Amino acid sequence: MKTIAPMPDERLFTPFIDAVDGTLCLPAGARAADIHAQAAAHRLRFPLILAADATLREHLGAATHAPSSCRFGPYCDNILGLNWRLPGGRIARIGERVVKTTTGYDWLRFLLHSGSRFGEPVDCVLRLRPDCGFDLAARFDGRVPALRGCVSRLLHSGWMHWWDAVDFIAEGAATSVRVAVHCPPDEARIFAEHLARIAAEVQAELILQHDAPPPSDGLPDVVIKTTPDRAIGLADELARDAVRCVALVYSGVVHVHLRAGGDLAERAHALMQPHLGELHALGGDWHSRWLPETPPTVTESRWIETLERAIHQAGGSGVVE
Repeated sequence: MKTIAPMPDERLFTPFIDAVDGTLCLPAGARAADIHAQAAAHRLRFPLILAADATLREHLGAATHAPSSCRFGPYCDNILGLNWRLPGGRIARIGERVVKTTTGYDWLRFLLHSGSRFGEPVDCVLRLRPDCGFDLAARFDGRVPALRGCVSRLLHSGWMHWWDAVDFIAEGAATSVRVAVHCPPDEARIFAEHLARIAAEVQAELILQHDAPPPSDGLPDVVIKTTPDRAIGLADELARDAVRCVALVYSGVVHVHLRAGGDLAERAHALMQPHLGELHALGGDWHSRWLPETPPTVTESRWIETLERAIHQAGGSGVVE
């Protein structure tokens, strides 16, 4: 007896690129090169890349923000839709092909911030951005007070909407501020002159790199969500424990990169222990991709069962708006 393979569910997302709306659907196992290969042909880009060799699934499991979140927001604002595999194996379509225009519960944000307790992404619909063809990288070197003044000037003026990234970086005793600009080549001079004025005002050394690659630090080992006014101080303090810290100052997020070796989960806990009280008092949080998976709670398990049952009644994979 011949076995007939089941027809694919037409309600799920299938790979596509829409150059008009600037959206791209591809598997969650795709890497930066896969995205670039499709987007660049239409002069589009996906700027929220932390590590070129990591998959989208690994990005989403490691962090909620990237340096370019300064301009474009967190991952959950740049992923419009998902094919999501629930713990029971069923796949649901979450979201749409376009930016959401209706009110309702934000399933995308909930799932993308829930770790793997409710399953994992199978395919992602990405929101792309125009590719202007030129990247300018600026680095301000100096002492922390001067760099605080630098960040204040970068983020408290009409120019702030043009910075792809504004990051405070601490590594040991060395501190700097990194700024990324994406613009047409003939406009780079305007940004370079403005950055030079800021450097002179705060008495910091400025190093410019033209036609530079976008900032890419690798996947962080620890991600801390605090308030924007505390991000620089926390990054500077944690870097004294021989780690590299990148504070995404506009977002109030700190990425911690531990030195390789040893039990990274144990080291992450030890690093964060002295800061948990203050962090929780601020309404902040932290996580690490090295921590063991947290199983669903009893209440969460009931939610999963309800969702699985609703999808089954919908006839298979289902669609969750």
